[in-house]
Amino acid sequence: MKLELDGAVGRLTFNRPDRANSITMEMGSELVSAIETIRSASHLRVIVLTGAGKYFCAGEDIAEFELLQSYPPAELEISVRAFLETIGQIHLLPIPVIARINGDAFGGGVGLALACDLRVIAAGAKLGFAFARVGLTGADAGVTYFLPRLVGQARAMEILLKGMVFDGETAAREGLVHCVVEPEKLDDATDEITRQIAAGPPIAMRFTKQGVLASLASSLSEELDFEAHAQTTCMMSEDHREALKALKEKRLPNFMGR
Repeated sequence: MKLELDGAVGRLTFNRPDRANSITMEMGSELVSAIETIRSASHLRVIVLTGAGKYFCAGEDIAEFELLQSYPPAELEISVRAFLETIGQIHLLPIPVIARINGDAFGGGVGLALACDLRVIAAGAKLGFAFARVGLTGADAGVTYFLPRLVGQARAMEILLKGMVFDGETAAREGLVHCVVEPEKLDDATDEITRQIAAGPPIAMRFTKQGVLASLASSLSEELDFEAHAQTTCMMSEDHREALKALKEKRLPNFMGR
């Protein structure tokens, strides 16, 4: 993994282009370390997750699969659980995470993409839910959590049981990604979304993500309680006062996260 920090923006890259950015235990450890760095970097406002070279992430490395098969079941489950917890940590980062899907994503790579808050995909890239094709359950990489929430339970069932694969345009129609562009426009499209989020009010952005993620498991009463607290906090912030001042002065606000 490669983590680059540039002001308010962090870029996290799967960096095994010669192996289709397939996942190894070492990469998993690097991902955990990167997440810890992101959490401790209070100046960050948005993260971009992408792959080096032609692929986003092809899932688990085949050599790793063969090694893991030699483990006792209890040890194997520990290794699997460690990777799944990493996907959960990405999803629960307090700042928005954008998946820049530059190439094919399969298996665990799909789970990592779905764990992000927004997904921008190159038209020719593929999202593959092909677990069943290699004798594995589709209940992996957080997919049975994310997929039904994106496409509905019945469609998620069909996708996973059939081991379906989607190109970028079809993935957009299915609601799996938020934006599909030609490969040469991928950087511009991702950068534009990143700039908009990075220029926004950090406190409000964090509350927005927290509220949306919690909403599916909350009652209306619980969500309204959260909104009351979140909006009161934002209304008392320097960022809100700066926004009102900028509006009067007909200029863009400069949010400081205070």
